[in-house]
Amino acid sequence: MSRSRRRVAAVGSTLAVLTLVLTGCSNAKAGAGGSSNTAPGVTSNEIDVGSIANISGPLSSDFAPVVNGVEAYFSMVNAEGGVAGRKLKLAYQTDDEGSSTTDLTVAQKLVEQDHVFAVVGVGTPFFGGASYLASQGTPTFGYAVSTDWQNRPSLFADFGSVLCFACGAPGDAWTAEQLGAQSIAVVAYGVPQSAAACQAAVTGMRKFGLNVSFSDVSFPFGSDPTADVLQMKAHNVDLLFTCLDVTGNVAFARAIQQNGLTMNQVWFNGYDRGTLKQYGSIMNGVYLGLQHVPFEAALAFPGVYPGLVTYIREMQRYQPSFTYNETALDGWIAADQFVTGLKAVGRNVTQKKLVDAINSETDYTGGGLSTPVNWTTAHSIPTPPYCQAGVKVVDGSFQPAFIQGSSEVFTCFGSQDSDAPVSPPASTPGLSTTPTTTTTG
Repeated sequence: MSRSRRRVAAVGSTLAVLTLVLTGCSNAKAGAGGSSNTAPGVTSNEIDVGSIANISGPLSSDFAPVVNGVEAYFSMVNAEGGVAGRKLKLAYQTDDEGSSTTDLTVAQKLVEQDHVFAVVGVGTPFFGGASYLASQGTPTFGYAVSTDWQNRPSLFADFGSVLCFACGAPGDAWTAEQLGAQSIAVVAYGVPQSAAACQAAVTGMRKFGLNVSFSDVSFPFGSDPTADVLQMKAHNVDLLFTCLDVTGNVAFARAIQQNGLTMNQVWFNGYDRGTLKQYGSIMNGVYLGLQHVPFEAALAFPGVYPGLVTYIREMQRYQPSFTYNETALDGWIAADQFVTGLKAVGRNVTQKKLVDAINSETDYTGGGLSTPVNWTTAHSIPTPPYCQAGVKVVDGSFQPAFIQGSSEVFTCFGSQDSDAPVSPPASTPGLSTTPTTTTTG
C-alpha cells in the first residue's frame, strides 16, 4: 500500500496553526542508501538504537508519542527474550525541537558520537537529517509527513515511504457515493500539505463525475467560516470534506449548525479520544479516514484483528496513557518493522543485512495493523491497491465505518482511475480471518 495523504493532511493542518510550511529537506539530494556492512551499537547481548522526535514545543503532541510506541514494543520484545539473544535498547532519545537544522545535528550525533545501530522512532515535521542518515546507510524507521523519506532505500516510513495525495481520490469518491452526496464542498488551509491533500480530493471526485460545487483550499487559519458555510448553503451542499485542524473542523461544524444546514462531514484530522470527549456533540456523525485498523475494531470484531489486540494489551501494560494515540501506533509499527528485519537476519546482523532483508519484503502489514507494504517498490512509487479504513462518531464514540463483508475494515481501489473497490491483498489483516477467543486484555 502506498502512503496516502490522510494523516499527512492532518499534520499539515496542525502546522497551519503556526503558519508553518512543510519544506523539510525535500530538495536535498537523495542518499545512495549504501548501508554499512558493520554493526555499530551491537554487543553480544544488546542492540542500541536512537530516536529523533519533536519532543518539545507547540507541535510536540503530534510527534512526540512516536517514542512511546517504540518503547512499548521494545519492552514487549525484551520480556520475551529479545531478538536472537539480544535485548533492544532505545539508548538515545533526541529532541529536534521541530527544527530541520536541529534534526540534522541530532542525526549526526546519533551516528558519529553515539554509534547507534539504527534510528527507530522518527516523528518530526522537518526531517532535516534524512539525507544524512541515508548517505550513512543507517536503517531508519518512523512516520513520514514529507517527501524526505522517498527514494532512500535505508529509510522505512510506516505505510510506505512515498506520499501520494492523488491515491486517496478513488476512496474519496467512493465515500461520497456511499453517503449519497449530490453536492460536495471541500475546505483546506492555504499551506502545501493541507491544500494539496484537499485539491487532490477535488480533482479526483470531479474526475469521477461527482459534483464538487464549492471548494476553498486557501481558507485562512482562525477566520470566521460563516462566509464559506453560506456558500455551501447556496449550493445545497450535503457533504463536506475538510483538511483542517481540529479547531477549524469544530468551527465549521458549529457554523453549519448555527446556519441550519444538515450535511455529512469527512474530516482528515480528529481521530483522538481526547478530542472526541471535548467535542462529542459537535462531532456526532462525522466520518474520519484512516490508514490502519481502527482501535475500535478489537471490540467490534473479537478475534479478527490479533495484531491490534496485541498492540492494545502491550500498550496498556507499558505505556497506558498512549494506548489510543495514532502517533504512538506509528512508533509501534516502526519498531515492529525494525524487529521483523532483525528476525529475518538472525544472529549475525549488520546494517546492510537488515536493510537488504526488509527491502526483500513484499507484504509487510505493520504487525497486523495495516494493508501490506511491498518494500521492493514502496521507496519510490505508489503501488496499488490503495486502501483505507474509516470510523464514524456515533453517540460520543468512534465506531468502524464502511465495513466490507462482516468484519473487513479496509476498502481498496485498484488504480487512481477507478473508484470501484477491488479485493484487498491476501495478507490484509481481517481478510477471511476466522475469529478466535482472544481478548483485548
